[in-house]
Amino acid sequence: MKIPNNPGAGENALEPIYIKDDDGYDLDTFLIPDHYKNYLTKVLIPNGVLRNRIEKLAFDIKRVYRNEEFHIICLLKGSRGFFSALLKYLNRIHNYSSTESPKHLYVEHYVRVKSYCNDQSLDRIEIVSEDLSCLKGKHVLIVEDIIDTGKTLSKFCDYLKKFEVKTIAITCLFIKRTPLWNGFKADFVGFSIPDSFVVGYSLDYNEKFRDLDHLCLVNEEGINKFRTTPPSA
Repeated sequence: MKIPNNPGAGENALEPIYIKDDDGYDLDTFLIPDHYKNYLTKVLIPNGVLRNRIEKLAFDIKRVYRNEEFHIICLLKGSRGFFSALLKYLNRIHNYSSTESPKHLYVEHYVRVKSYCNDQSLDRIEIVSEDLSCLKGKHVLIVEDIIDTGKTLSKFCDYLKKFEVKTIAITCLFIKRTPLWNGFKADFVGFSIPDSFVVGYSLDYNEKFRDLDHLCLVNEEGINKFRTTPPSA
C-alpha cells in the first residue's frame, strides 16, 4: 500500500467502525466524574474500545510507512489524548517488528489550531506553531481528533503545502456524520459517529470535559452551563 498523498481524498482508507445514532451506554455503567454527570446524556464509546481501536490504527499506519521516517503533527489541544496513545502503540509495534535495532520511525511536531467557540465551527482558523520549514521534502502525518465540517483540516493542509512537503496523510479518531461536512476524508479513521456534540478523551467544550476517559454526549444543560461569548468577527 502506497503512502497516501492526496489530502482529503481518503484513497484506499479502511472503513471506520460505525457507531449508530442510538448506540451508547447509561452513565451509571462506567465511572464518570460527579461534577460532569448532570451535563451528559450517555457514554457513546467507552475508553477500552477507544484504546483498542487506536492500537489498530497504529498497526495500519506502520504497515503503510514500513520503515520510512515521517513527521507526525499533533493538532492541539484536542488531539493530544489520541496522539499520546497513538505514539505509544506505534513505538511498541515498531520496536517489536524489527529484527535489528530499529531506527527512529517519526519526528514529533505540535501545532495549535483553533476553530471552535461554544458548539459552533468558526469560518477562520488560528495557527500557532514552530518553524515548519524542516518539513520540506518529508512525509507528514497529521493527527486530528475529529473531523466535523472538515474546514479546519482542509485549510491546514493548504497551509502545509507551502512548505513543499513530500506527502501529506491524515489520521483521525472520529469522523462526524454531519450535513455540514465538506467531504474531506482522512486516510486512517477510527470511528464514524452521529451528528451530536461529543466530549471526552481530550475533546473539550470550551476547555471543559477533557478529563473524561470516555467519549460522551453533552446535554442542553451542559451546553448552556459552559457556554462562552464568541469572539467578534
